[in-house]
Amino acid sequence: MTVDKPLKITLLGVKQSKPGNKFIFIGETEECSECRLRGACLKLERNRVYEVASVKDTVHPCGVFEQGVQTVEIFESSYEIATGAKLAVEGASITFNHRDCDLIDCPHFHHHCRPNYLKNNEKLRIIGISDKTIDCKQGYHLKLITVDRNSNHDE
Repeated sequence: MTVDKPLKITLLGVKQSKPGNKFIFIGETEECSECRLRGACLKLERNRVYEVASVKDTVHPCGVFEQGVQTVEIFESSYEIATGAKLAVEGASITFNHRDCDLIDCPHFHHHCRPNYLKNNEKLRIIGISDKTIDCKQGYHLKLITVDRNSNHDE
């Protein structure tokens, strides 16, 4: 897998350690506090989606993952979100804000309109536009777009 994004090295559960798998980093658990390898696991940003680029063979014991963990190279994944159809211009930079909507049973609510892995006022770059439009029950004219966080974000 060739990736044009910065790679990070971390440890990930054996079952999750497959190239192309995505995961959301949720942070430290109680079991992590005494682990000698915790520094390798905990240098990711909470509530971000990462994708596995490659996997090393060695398996290490882990108090969280029953089958242990493997060293993986990962990168921050692109995000598919909803935006106003008029704003959907490939290459454009946009500022993300959660859509003003309370229809939590909508299939797009958590994944495309109000994802917890993107923060309000976050700067994003549109890298792709889907042909799909979203049938919005609130009446918004929405398109699905693929975005990357701008590389100069504040951490």
